[in-house]
Amino acid sequence: MTRPTPVAGRPPTLREATPPRGDVVLYTTSLSSRTAGRTLASLREFAGQRGWAVAHEVYDLAPLRVPARLRTGWCTVMRLLAMGQVTGLVAPAEREVAGTRAEQTALREWLLGLPAFAAYPRTTRHPTSPAAAMPAGVPGPHRSAPVDREWSQSYVMHPASLRRLRCEARMRLTLLRWPGDIATAIEVVSGLVHDTATHDQPADGTPRSMMLRLAVTEDEELVIDVHGSRPGVPVGSAAAAGETGSGLAYVRLLGAKVDHFVSEDARLRTVRAVLLPGEASL
Repeated sequence: MTRPTPVAGRPPTLREATPPRGDVVLYTTSLSSRTAGRTLASLREFAGQRGWAVAHEVYDLAPLRVPARLRTGWCTVMRLLAMGQVTGLVAPAEREVAGTRAEQTALREWLLGLPAFAAYPRTTRHPTSPAAAMPAGVPGPHRSAPVDREWSQSYVMHPASLRRLRCEARMRLTLLRWPGDIATAIEVVSGLVHDTATHDQPADGTPRSMMLRLAVTEDEELVIDVHGSRPGVPVGSAAAAGETGSGLAYVRLLGAKVDHFVSEDARLRTVRAVLLPGEASL
């Protein structure tokens, strides 16, 4: 393990041999080297509890307002991740690297495309929030109305699962008492699932799971989420525009508002469609 590297120091020399999967780099930024040292010790303990080997510890002596790309320490972290010297990043919070929403999205997509993961011990969770039942780091419905009722289920990520999923979704939408056009909602579900199952299959054919979530807000909006891992494939603005597959283009034609998210740990991609009751119809 290398010593912590401050901004003024020389970046550590990258090792030639790729370490086993699970090696991580610790990173923080602070105006005080003493504070940075305490933070790194806390991160080291956090990583050890999860069985991750700490390969490097890096810190910057810089305020948060300094963009990460201008910090010597962070540039070192980027090289370690990009060259496969480590497979994970552990930092106190995502805001220490990416302060704005746009920067956070760019960071998550970059990690997803390597692929690499990130963990942030200081990320807060609110158990009473509707998003608590969702995978970590995925935002809740983008509208102001809170979720009133919801349901979720995991499925094998395969086109053959579509028939079973359609039947289940129809029954659940009825039980959730959504007052909108259920036939249209089923088609939207099919489009999202088909896109995920078609484009997110691993090259080696290993089966993966996806999660379907149906949520009805207090304003009777229907939020349809499909969560699935997408290692090695960066997610760009084309996904929201429906350009990555005919499924999303079809969903938009049905009148649904389509968006996408990458989870905070960069392990999960979520495609979301929102339908207003009575807004869309076949």
